Amino acid sequence: MSLLQSTSGISFGGIASGLDTEGIITKLIAIDKSSVARLTRQKAILLQKADLYSTFKNQISGIAQAANALTAPDSFKAVGISVTDPAVISVMTTTGAQPGSYDFKVSKLAQAQKISSTAQASTTAALGQSGQFVVNGKVVTVDATDSLQSIAGKVNALNNGVAAGVVNGGTGQAFLTFTASSTGLVNKPELSDLSGSTLSSLGILAGAATVRQAIPNGAASFSLSSSSTAVGGILGGAGLAPQTVQVNGVNVSIDLSTDSLQAIADKINLASVGAAASVVTSVDKGVTKYSLQIRGASSTPTFTDSNNTLASLGILQQGAGHELIAAQDAQYTIDNVALTSATNTIENVVVGTKITLLKADATTPASSTLNLSNDAGAVGAKVKGIMGAFNQTLAFISQNSQFDAATFASGPLFSDSIVRQFQSSVHSTLLSNVPGLTGKYKNLIDIGFSLDTTGNMQVDDTKLQAAITADAQSVQQIFQNFGRSTSGTLSYVSSTSATVSSNIVPYDVNITQVATKTQYVAATTKTGPNTTSEKLTFSGSMFGAGNVDLTIDIGASMSDIVSKINSDPRLKDLLIASDNAGKLQIDSTRFGTNGLFNVVSNQSPLATNSGVGFAAGSLVNGLDVTGTIAGQTATGVGQFLTGDKTNTVANGLQLQYTGSTTGMIGSINFTSGLIGVLNNTLNTFTDFTNGQTVTGQKSLQAQATTIQSQIDSVNKRADDRATELRAKFTIMEQKIQQLQAQGNQLATLLPVK
Repeated sequence: MSLLQSTSGISFGGIASGLDTEGIITKLIAIDKSSVARLTRQKAILLQKADLYSTFKNQISGIAQAANALTAPDSFKAVGISVTDPAVISVMTTTGAQPGSYDFKVSKLAQAQKISSTAQASTTAALGQSGQFVVNGKVVTVDATDSLQSIAGKVNALNNGVAAGVVNGGTGQAFLTFTASSTGLVNKPELSDLSGSTLSSLGILAGAATVRQAIPNGAASFSLSSSSTAVGGILGGAGLAPQTVQVNGVNVSIDLSTDSLQAIADKINLASVGAAASVVTSVDKGVTKYSLQIRGASSTPTFTDSNNTLASLGILQQGAGHELIAAQDAQYTIDNVALTSATNTIENVVVGTKITLLKADATTPASSTLNLSNDAGAVGAKVKGIMGAFNQTLAFISQNSQFDAATFASGPLFSDSIVRQFQSSVHSTLLSNVPGLTGKYKNLIDIGFSLDTTGNMQVDDTKLQAAITADAQSVQQIFQNFGRSTSGTLSYVSSTSATVSSNIVPYDVNITQVATKTQYVAATTKTGPNTTSEKLTFSGSMFGAGNVDLTIDIGASMSDIVSKINSDPRLKDLLIASDNAGKLQIDSTRFGTNGLFNVVSNQSPLATNSGVGFAAGSLVNGLDVTGTIAGQTATGVGQFLTGDKTNTVANGLQLQYTGSTTGMIGSINFTSGLIGVLNNTLNTFTDFTNGQTVTGQKSLQAQATTIQSQIDSVNKRADDRATELRAKFTIMEQKIQQLQAQGNQLATLLPVK
């Protein structure tokens, strides 16, 4: 059968010659492509092994993760929990829990206050009330058309710690309820009529106003978001008129539409009421808040507040007309020490614990004993995590390294060089002595670990638990980096994988400059109270990019200024103020450049203010520690000295020096624990750039790409030859057809016999 090519691209074989030319071509091309199947199998094997290397890398990373679970400082301080009556308390441990026994007696559980109105006609009928009332520092405006239901909606829209509800008991039995969102006395709803008498008329508030939040010799307002913005604007009130209140019988005019908390404090102080007013700062969940405090010299001042101005600030509050549930703090004792809490969940009262009070009895307090004990089993489980991850990796290797002696078939990782190197190096690392470690426990074998006949790790649990119980710190030192100091003023802080164990010869530490703190002393001696309000502005590296402003009240003495700085939540952890022979002194709590600060006043330095002035006084900046470790360079920040990258042995070794002398002050014997050594070993296999599994995978993928190129080349050559053969057979068919046509013509010329 011959082959012809039509204009449509369809091939017709054998028309002229009768030969199966397409069959001939197919068989010839099959011979040319015979190597493709072999190359395809080779490529598949390479890609399979590349995928296994990726999985192998993840298995090795699992060993590192199990090891790193032991790097936390409290990894070897697991504490077990038991309570004699779990119906009374539930307990969770956090960081820092220590063994001990604690007797709890709970007499009261914390409760959230819930109050209600008197009975109203219905939940939807217009109440005919109008005006404004304050709920937790926000104004609710009431119109005559508002019902219980619409008022509840307005309160809930504030979303500020009070949930309003409506109870529908039928005609004449409708009630509006207010419930605090949080338990405890401090979280009682702050309620007052600001204009009009909605809350009083509904029976939610009743009786004379009394101090809402008592403080020593005084009262405090609720917290506001600013000390310099008009109070009315913060509350959201409108159309407020100036009002007169009395403090200790002395009139003070307050206009909430224009007066800020600071302005109100200044007015009270200027009125000479026999009490001191000040604005106090607090921080709640990272948000700065301000409250007004009014204190008498020896007792709480008296207040007259006929128009609810002080009540709208939270200084005073009427009682609840109908209290359904009283606000209540939890009351309990620990080992007969009486304590209270606004919530039923108490944290770190027993250090390192979170305890929830569940049951109470005021007459016969509910009792339970909490026992915290060293949990060697929990520590052992963490230690055995390395063994589990290692054995899991060996199981993966075994699964993919099988060899069939009958067929000689083998798994992809059989006799693989990277696998063999992994097994050899990790076995050696896990069972060798930790460099520089002395004492009873120097390696995993000493605490019960060994290898079985298959190379898997195994452990003698009895020996491991005994080691942890006997000397948990020595067991810890097998795993974690550790530094021992010869000086009480020099201590090990941390290290990196680049830090080299000191082994027998410790690293000497030479201090050339001791760390100091920044100190400021005001320019002027203070001889009298502040005659005007004064603003101190604190700035510097310890405050980041921002500043902290602190207002000093009119009438403030030196002790008042010192107290205000030391109690301000934004400053108290950073600065310490004191009276230096009549001059204000401020010291940083931090050493070195991290403790740099500056302070200026908006007033010229006088004997009747802080004496700080615009840029007056004496400021001495703190210095960072400087010195060397092992005779090589180190960088100091505050009291912390860290070996530089150029330090060939102590690279990354961080120490703290708390002493006051310079020179050769001591030495550090540094031991790189098993985890650091193991991670370095594992990293040679898992590093994203140069790890052996990574480079091996890339090499296999590159080989597979090369083979695919070979396959593509063979296919192209075969396809080109097929095209060439088809062209030649087509020409042959055409020639045969021509000869057949000529033969037919000659036959017509010959005489017929």
